[in-house]
Amino acid sequence: MPKLVETICPRCDGNGYIKVKQKENMVEHDCPMCLEEFLHMGGMVTTNNGYVMLPIENTRINVEGGRESITKWSGETLPEKGKDGP
Repeated sequence: MPKLVETICPRCDGNGYIKVKQKENMVEHDCPMCLEEFLHMGGMVTTNNGYVMLPIENTRINVEGGRESITKWSGETLPEKGKDGP
């Protein structure tokens, strides 16, 4: 089984919400990808934590020091995985 690491949610960029266009305006919804339920003081709590667990070989460290999915392109000028740079 591959080692899992905490990674910035690729869908909401760690914000915990996504914006969806409905007709003419943008509506914010909770991000379903980083939704987490846990037991707190005897009750179930639901929160959007902004991260997901991914296999370490499918992630990379970004310029800010956080770990993100290799499929998520944050606008950094880094070589593509598997391709040789100049």
